Amino acid sequence: MKTLTNQTLLYDEDCPLCRVYTSGFIKAGMLDKNGKKPYCQLSDEEQNFIDVQRASNEIALVDNKNKTVIYGIDSLLKVIGFSFPWMEKIGNLKPIKFFLKKLYSFISYNRKVIIPSKIKKEIKLQ
Repeated sequence: MKTLTNQTLLYDEDCPLCRVYTSGFIKAGMLDKNGKKPYCQLSDEEQNFIDVQRASNEIALVDNKNKTVIYGIDSLLKVIGFSFPWMEKIGNLKPIKFFLKKLYSFISYNRKVIIPSKIKKEIKLQ
């Protein structure tokens, strides 16, 4: 499998679903070991060219060499398409991309419901 290098996926570290699929991309060899980063840990330099508000709602793929960013389904298609070019071609067909954008929006909006985080128990001292 081909590895996409010099690219970083920004994800919501409070979202179990986001942690699972970004780690999956790295384990599968689709991204290098530095291929993911929580969006809340952006440097000042990165914040100059990344739309932080958009990155908090849509997964962003940062090209660290060219300082460019793509968001949402486009970022996922690029990561998957680097290893499987036919999937990117199919995913970019207008009717399929329309459907993928709707599906992505639905999943993104409901991501913390689809796979909820573990509830942290508070210890009450008396």
